[in-house]
Amino acid sequence: MKKVVAVILAAVMCIGVFSSFSFAAEAQDTYKVGVILYDTECQWAKDIMGCLRAIGEPLGVTFETAIGGTDPEVTIEDVQNFGAAGYNGIVNLHPGTVMSKLVEVCEQYGMYIVTSNDPSSASADYAQFSASEYFAGEVWEDEKQIAGEIIQSMYDNGATEFGLHGFPYGLSAQMDARLDGARAKLAELGVPEENIHEGLSFDKAGAADELLSSFPGMQAIFSSVETVSTVYQPLINSGKSGEVMLNCYDPNDDALYAFEDGTLSYATTGTCADSMIAFVLLYNAMTGNKMVQEDGSAASINMRYLFCQSAEDFQAAMDYCSADHPAYTLEELTPFIGPDASFADLKAFAEKFSLEDVQARHAN
Repeated sequence: MKKVVAVILAAVMCIGVFSSFSFAAEAQDTYKVGVILYDTECQWAKDIMGCLRAIGEPLGVTFETAIGGTDPEVTIEDVQNFGAAGYNGIVNLHPGTVMSKLVEVCEQYGMYIVTSNDPSSASADYAQFSASEYFAGEVWEDEKQIAGEIIQSMYDNGATEFGLHGFPYGLSAQMDARLDGARAKLAELGVPEENIHEGLSFDKAGAADELLSSFPGMQAIFSSVETVSTVYQPLINSGKSGEVMLNCYDPNDDALYAFEDGTLSYATTGTCADSMIAFVLLYNAMTGNKMVQEDGSAASINMRYLFCQSAEDFQAAMDYCSADHPAYTLEELTPFIGPDASFADLKAFAEKFSLEDVQARHAN
């Protein structure tokens, strides 16, 4: 294995960045990282894993996935299994309400954990578990802010009657925050309660059908989940495609066609980028160079989704932020890895993320 790492590092030296990675070989030959996702087959998961492997494998990191997130007990079991198997770190895409327990398990096994996508700081016991040596930090999106931007755009484009769609409250803090953000913006805009209709169900397609049939005057559906695979067809069947505005989180490739035929109006994507930044925090912690904020508290970085409002926007997002086209190269992240790296610099770099930012960096 040492020979393999030596070959990797020699190759890195050829592109002029050897000195930045040499500490990794001194610390340990290889690292094993578990990634907890809600699904391993969807495009969202494939983009995340492709991006993580693009920067992790050259550093001697191997990845394994586990499905958790929406079931707290399964997530706890995932972390226990990774710890028993000798893993060095965890990237948890869905912190939920069990982070305190997950950190306890990590402490038992000497395993670091970082959260991505969903803010772990929303947990009531964040102050307690975030002080742990084995909590490497969080990278997250402000769900209420982006939900408000979507509602504002729907309103500006003529919507006065709205459907709220997604899973029932209580399943996911992240999805609840999206619905809360939408409701807060609707209240701010003065949309009366009788013009706001809830379609929250585990049967997402059925909920969409019910909204469309029960409220024929509705001009927009705000959803807290992926909608191309569930709401698209009910819209087509109802004859309302292009008339009722629709958004989508974590879209798959089919979203491009939904934009092109006018069924989809908005898509938020790009979470693979914050997973890459979260990995930097985790890798630094695993190699003995844990990053913290200036006051010593746990690392926390707020990134933004890529907010697509057209087929052209979405095509650009796929071209610049996907498994085939990672949002960052290892060379771009090199300055933020190692004992001399600055958390403040990493935070500033990560928080610049946008479609314009990634296009400027990867235009050639």
